[in-house]
Amino acid sequence: STDGGYDFDYAYENTEDYFDDFDVRFINQETLVNDAYAPSHYPQFSTPVDLGEKVLEMGFDVIGTSNNHSYDKGVKGIRSSLDYWNSKDVVNVGFYTGDDSKDIKYLTVNNIKMAFLAYTYGTNGLSIYDETSPYIIRCDDFETIDRQVAIAKENSDIVIVSCHWGWEDTNNVNDYQKNVARHLNEIGVDVIIGTHPHVIQTCEWYSNEKNDNKTLICYSLGNFISGQSKGNNMLGGLFQFNIVKTYDENENFTISVQQPYFVPTITHYDYEYSNIRNYILADYPPELATKHGVKAYDSRFSYEYIENIVYDIIPEEFLLYK
Repeated sequence: STDGGYDFDYAYENTEDYFDDFDVRFINQETLVNDAYAPSHYPQFSTPVDLGEKVLEMGFDVIGTSNNHSYDKGVKGIRSSLDYWNSKDVVNVGFYTGDDSKDIKYLTVNNIKMAFLAYTYGTNGLSIYDETSPYIIRCDDFETIDRQVAIAKENSDIVIVSCHWGWEDTNNVNDYQKNVARHLNEIGVDVIIGTHPHVIQTCEWYSNEKNDNKTLICYSLGNFISGQSKGNNMLGGLFQFNIVKTYDENENFTISVQQPYFVPTITHYDYEYSNIRNYILADYPPELATKHGVKAYDSRFSYEYIENIVYDIIPEEFLLYK
């Protein structure tokens, strides 16, 4: 931009209005937003705080920071990123200090108290050797997760967990995801929002035979925006649902999750990754697909190719594409 920073308005101008209708908005922030390190790309990312400002401007109020890039810039990167998010009026969830009273994050909106937790399968083999540093919790660390979910359930109306999991570039849910999902369902998690594969995966209502808990799961949102080079990576989604609090005549209430929908989105760019921007797929002009820059790297890409994946992967009852 003119002041020497970065201006992300163009990238999101076609999608940002969509979020105006919602009371709570969660996003997985895949990279460390910080001012300790210069911007850097794959494999160890650093993102300027200008992007954080754009995320906040779009209305996101819950930021997931637990993913395989959480340790990309070591302890200094973690601290700088947390300093940034902690200075904002936003819930950031995903780094843990060992103090459950601080690490389990809550947000109360419209008299409904939500608890948020975020876990990841790993950190690309990177470790931190500093006992004072915040750290991530792995999706299969059931001992820690069981403790945190129990506390979260006691102190909230609904527990929402972000899981960074699955195989990259595959639309199929793997056994690791299924095992973690089954466990989270059995301990009473209400909603699971999955990220990591960079492509979309299915949604379902998950229940078990041991107890009557029903969990709403979207296994992968895919990419909200990306400069990747496979046609399948261009497709993402927004996962929306209503949390309803119903009182009876004795002022006792029940909480239910209703009307879950998966809204497909697409990243578009021009020649050689120029002018990257995203769209709600229903608003994406089919003629633009014929000019997508990704076709230089993946000849399969077309409007029909994207639509076929949507209809193949997202069950009709969850699909909001119009």
